[in-house]
Amino acid sequence: MKSNPSAATAAAAAAAVARKAACVAAARPGLALCAAIGLALVAATAQAQTAPAAKPPARQASAAAAAAPAAPAASARTFGSGTGRGPLLTRDELRACLTQDDDLKQRLATLVAARAPLEQERVGIGEERSGLAAERTKLDAAELNAAVGAFNDRHKAFDERRTKWEARVKAFNDSGRTATEADRDALAAERTELEREHAALDAERKRLAGMQTARQSAVAAYTARLNALDARVAEWNKRNAAINESAGAVEAERSAWRANCGDRRYREDDETAIRAGK
Repeated sequence: MKSNPSAATAAAAAAAVARKAACVAAARPGLALCAAIGLALVAATAQAQTAPAAKPPARQASAAAAAAPAAPAASARTFGSGTGRGPLLTRDELRACLTQDDDLKQRLATLVAARAPLEQERVGIGEERSGLAAERTKLDAAELNAAVGAFNDRHKAFDERRTKWEARVKAFNDSGRTATEADRDALAAERTELEREHAALDAERKRLAGMQTARQSAVAAYTARLNALDARVAEWNKRNAAINESAGAVEAERSAWRANCGDRRYREDDETAIRAGK
């Protein structure tokens, strides 16, 4: 920030003097004690110093001196972001302004330091959430349910076929000598097929039971991870809200500081004395 330049313009001194002289007071960047702070917590405080206004030329006609506006005191400064229109600060007021500014800077630095690991954790939470989303797709039960449905249909057909076979066996046994050898061989062949089908169904049942057990374990692990992530998010939100609340408090105090200090002038000698511990 730069302070407003002040100027002293020399007018014509007399009709016999055919020249003009001008003096423009130079200005350097002012003492920047203001710092902007938002929820992002990335603002920094800059500092510089303002040189006192240049003195008017030593040799000027009295008429020109009378016409020039009064220059500010050589030892007066303004805060870098202020206009300097406010009343001149006393030494005690200046000391309070500088102390408050130092405190606000320290609190700002603390908030910036606390924000960095919180942001890193936010990234980690996002990665964990993405991983859970990918894991969730593996828990889709559609394929397993379809396999179980097919098994049940197959098992039902097997039961119906076995029931009919058992009825034919009973009829064969009840027929006595009227039963033929061909009927016996047919029943024996079908029994062999039923036994083979029963063994295949038993193997499929065990396979599906294993898939169901594995899925139940996966669902339990997924649920545990999801609950842990929810707790982590809740705890992160709590800490983030605390930082944001602190940032809001710092910003409110900074606004008050601007109103009480940022628009005020002060004496350079007072600042030097304060910095020296006086």
